[in-house]
Amino acid sequence: MPLRFDQLDHKEFQDCTSVGMTEHEVVELAQAFRLYGFWRIDLDTGLYFATPDVFRIFEMDVTDGPLNLVEARARINPEDLPILMESFERTCSLKQSYHNIFRVRRGEDGWKFVRSVGKFRAKAGTSGEIVGITYEFFERLRTAAFSDEDESRK
Repeated sequence: MPLRFDQLDHKEFQDCTSVGMTEHEVVELAQAFRLYGFWRIDLDTGLYFATPDVFRIFEMDVTDGPLNLVEARARINPEDLPILMESFERTCSLKQSYHNIFRVRRGEDGWKFVRSVGKFRAKAGTSGEIVGITYEFFERLRTAAFSDEDESRK
């Protein structure tokens, strides 16, 4: 697979409250119709904590506590693993942000594309942590989807 390095331009923060939305609504909309997981890696312990959608993206059973990195690594395409590991190393050493698009096993004999976006975050008294999001790409189809959730239950 061809590899492309992109220059990350730091975008201006978009304040959702300027258009009358809450941060909760933004997150709710972002994850409404696709797997969209949040995660954190503690750099001192190496533990990787993730929300249930990260487990689902990797087709792993959702568990309490840290995600099993050995199991997750086995689901990443071996050709994509070196650049993903380099991204984590550079993020830690240079205290920067990154994004990767890589392949994760789909079922027994297929692959799906996922994107991971992360950044270094300083944490007092520690080596810091990396926080980020991972979400699944899907085929580009013309589609419409609606939530059947009863708005009165909120």
